[in-house]
Amino acid sequence: MPSGSAGRRYAHAVFDLAKDQDKLEQWSNDLEVLAYTFKQGEVQNFLENPRSSRESKINFIKNTLSSRIGPEALNLAQLLVQRERQGYTDTIFFEFTRLWNRLRGIALAEVTTAMEVDAAEQEKIRENLVRLVGQQVTIEMKVDPTIIGGMVALVGDTLIDGSVRTRLQNLRKQLT
Repeated sequence: MPSGSAGRRYAHAVFDLAKDQDKLEQWSNDLEVLAYTFKQGEVQNFLENPRSSRESKINFIKNTLSSRIGPEALNLAQLLVQRERQGYTDTIFFEFTRLWNRLRGIALAEVTTAMEVDAAEQEKIRENLVRLVGQQVTIEMKVDPTIIGGMVALVGDTLIDGSVRTRLQNLRKQLT
């Protein structure tokens, strides 16, 4: 999946358009549909097939998405396919969501734990992060058994590392 600056540029352009038209929620929904659709194996295979003409790819997108997304998002989808940049839809959706969350004062936190945590524990983690960063927080949970225990949270550019692995590494450094 491409993830460079081109995807972010598309996202910023779409975000500015959505904000000007007061259609942020509609665009968010449409971009989610685009990202999901373009991730599907059959869709990817067809769009990446060099034997399929560009015109047939664009018609496929029109037929597949015209009833599920707005006309402007459909134009974006066709443009991405025409320029063979459909692989950027995940990046566009992620960056658009990040911009919209920033506008609404919501921080995204990637929280990594050693094992799955239930909804009640996730809510406690979210509340603690709200207190730490001073704004609303949406959490995305990940599991990584190598941290042994505790948790690691990345909120924006701030890393909060309360993992057992890091504590053990720090202890090892102190002892040597």
